[in-house]
Amino acid sequence: MTSSLLSQRLSSNNEDDNTIHAIVFALADIEQTAMANYLFAMPVEAVEKAIVYPSERAVLRDGIGIMNLGAETLTIVDLRHKFATIDPLQDSSKFLILFHTQAGELCGLPIKDAPVLMDIDPDTIRSLPLAYREVNQLTFVSQMAIVPQEGNLAPLQILLIGFDPIDPNRSNRSSHLN
Repeated sequence: MTSSLLSQRLSSNNEDDNTIHAIVFALADIEQTAMANYLFAMPVEAVEKAIVYPSERAVLRDGIGIMNLGAETLTIVDLRHKFATIDPLQDSSKFLILFHTQAGELCGLPIKDAPVLMDIDPDTIRSLPLAYREVNQLTFVSQMAIVPQEGNLAPLQILLIGFDPIDPNRSNRSSHLN
């Protein structure tokens, strides 16, 4: 799924003000889980930048840890721990998305490959059923986008993290992460 997304990297040239600007990414090391077919997205406004994941990795407990990066100490939020048992010696995360929480705290999120800038049409967004979210440990996600692809490729299934709920008038604008 990620390989078809890579061709879209930084090709966001849609001038439509109605689209939602997002950073789309895949998590590493979840290929053998039920979440392998999903991508994730954050609002562009919440993302500070993406960097190569430093060789000195954060020590995580239940997917949360801290890491010193330059003069700052960051909270590292590793979503993979919600879906798989991660061996720290086999971590294949290559990048770290630095993002701001709603409170303004800078955090890091390990991801598989470089993220992609994408404009998402609000008409492709739908609510995720609560029962599905609870069973699959997705309580932090309430919506997903089903984005069609060219040719016979299956649509991208993108779980939206930190976006305002889409309203019926489609006047949605994204917010920072909670």
